[in-house]
Amino acid sequence: MAEKIEFTETVEENVNMLVENGRKVVLAGLGAVTFAQEELFGMFSNLVERGTATEEKTRSMVNKQVETRQKDAKKAAKRVEKEIEKRFENALHWMNIPSKNDIDKLSRKVTTLNKKVNDLSKAA
Repeated sequence: MAEKIEFTETVEENVNMLVENGRKVVLAGLGAVTFAQEELFGMFSNLVERGTATEEKTRSMVNKQVETRQKDAKKAAKRVEKEIEKRFENALHWMNIPSKNDIDKLSRKVTTLNKKVNDLSKAA
């Protein structure tokens, strides 16, 4: 009978050991899943941060390029406008048509002469 007790205790010990080892395997699996989730979340957060930083840098670079191009376009438009005005004035001059500037000068001269004539009329 002593052998039966030892055999039963050995079986119980083996069953308990299997249950405990099975429990440890399940806990290890849960730990692995938790670890994987934490790592994936950390990697995801890191990727989101990097993507956000890259987006900000890219947006900044594009905005700078757009501003530079706009400034260049405005400068070019002013140069073109001045060149067109110059050529238009030359064409008017070639056709003996006075420009606005010529008319303004003449108008100032006429005003000055009128004033002198009025002053002379009063004096006489």
